[in-house]
Amino acid sequence: MPIELRFASVLAAPLGVVWERASAVSGANDELWPVAKMTFPFRLDRRTPPEQVVGRHFRSWMLAFGLVPVDRRTMQIEVFEEGRFRECSTSWLQGRVCHERTAVAADHGSTVLTDTLVLESRGRLVDALLRRAVTLTFHRRHRRLRRHFDKESAKAR
Repeated sequence: MPIELRFASVLAAPLGVVWERASAVSGANDELWPVAKMTFPFRLDRRTPPEQVVGRHFRSWMLAFGLVPVDRRTMQIEVFEEGRFRECSTSWLQGRVCHERTAVAADHGSTVLTDTLVLESRGRLVDALLRRAVTLTFHRRHRRLRRHFDKESAKAR
């Protein structure tokens, strides 16, 4: 039975500004920093033409504290469009995971950013550990996103 986890945040910035950061590898690494960093073999941001990335397989390292390799992923981006991406990967630690991120304009110039992850079951004990690790990671990522956009919003005032 797959494990599905969903994390959503209302961010104090318009859709285009949020998606600029939320779709870029540099943005993901900022969300993970300083606990982890993800390597990426090419530039990926909202200006990357989808035909350059959709369907392409590539490998990525997860580096603890930006230095120590702890997991190797083989990733494939299935969808890459304004306001939505979906990637599926297999990794040494997590097995198969699909991650979809969406951003939708909301009231008063804000944006709702949602991450949905579907993890392949690997047995009760491993599932419990994965659920906890992924939940902690994405709560932290969303907390960093909210903090970033709250600061940006305060600067604009």
